[in-house]
Amino acid sequence: MAKVIREKKMAVSQAALFKTITEFEKYPEFLKEVVGAKVVGKSTAEKIRVQFEIEIVRKFVYILEFSIVSKNEITWKLVESDFFKQNEGRWILNSKGTHETAVHYELEVGVVFLIPSWISNKLTEVNLPKMFDSFESRARELSETEARN
Repeated sequence: MAKVIREKKMAVSQAALFKTITEFEKYPEFLKEVVGAKVVGKSTAEKIRVQFEIEIVRKFVYILEFSIVSKNEITWKLVESDFFKQNEGRWILNSKGTHETAVHYELEVGVVFLIPSWISNKLTEVNLPKMFDSFESRARELSETEARN
């Protein structure tokens, strides 16, 4: 799969979106393909290793190392996988006011076996927009919960 770059304005605060992205162990609550997520190994505030279990036709397990570059940028790279041979990317978040964030997302993924182009296209053209919507919805829920408390 080639490198994918997506940009979108989301109707949520930068802080709520950052929190949503970095609460890795909560991904199974709002990303349907993610059936497990747990922080593994030694982590710091800047570097966090997360083991994900996803279900796409069958279950796959992989570990990503996330780097918290700043409150506006999160990067990741593949550490270990039985499915991916490459998985790296980044989120860049730019606040455009109290309830809007400009999102820049990059992803470069390769898998250990050949997949038909129609599956690859489905992942980028269908699943990626759905994933963005899921992150935006979750960030909106967080904002509403925090506003009530």
